[in-house]
Amino acid sequence: MKYLVCVDGSAEARKALSKAITMVSTEDSMYFLNVYPPLPSENGICPSSNCTLTKMVIEMFSGVPDLVDEDDPIKQQKKSNKKKSLALKEFNFIKSQQINEKCNVHYLLVASPDISDTITKIAEHYCVDAIVMGCRGLGLQKLLIGSISSQVLQMSNCSVLIVR
Repeated sequence: MKYLVCVDGSAEARKALSKAITMVSTEDSMYFLNVYPPLPSENGICPSSNCTLTKMVIEMFSGVPDLVDEDDPIKQQKKSNKKKSLALKEFNFIKSQQINEKCNVHYLLVASPDISDTITKIAEHYCVDAIVMGCRGLGLQKLLIGSISSQVLQMSNCSVLIVR
């Protein structure tokens, strides 16, 4: 089976990670996905041309390429470095769990203004069998499960495991 595990460093995502680890076997593949909002352009809106799936997905092998906007190089560099640092910290935590000994592991970092849509598109692109994700439930509209996990549940064509 192929699993897409959504990770963002939160306690909820770590619970989902722990659950996913218990479900895999040596024939399985796990795709660890970290999605964050892209850096805004000059008008504060992410241009849709910069958010296509082919431009967004970065397969993580040796590091994260520079994701800097050209507007204010110093400010954008700081934001980019912080996002890269947080993503790499989470990926390094996952690597420390020695999951690669249990299954095939892939790391994906994606910049997108629509997190739930991106998760479902990535799941379709990699033909995953199940999405595993945590749930924060912070929004007023979604008291039982979080709005992103609720949207992924509604939009996905594969099974979705939401871990509390």
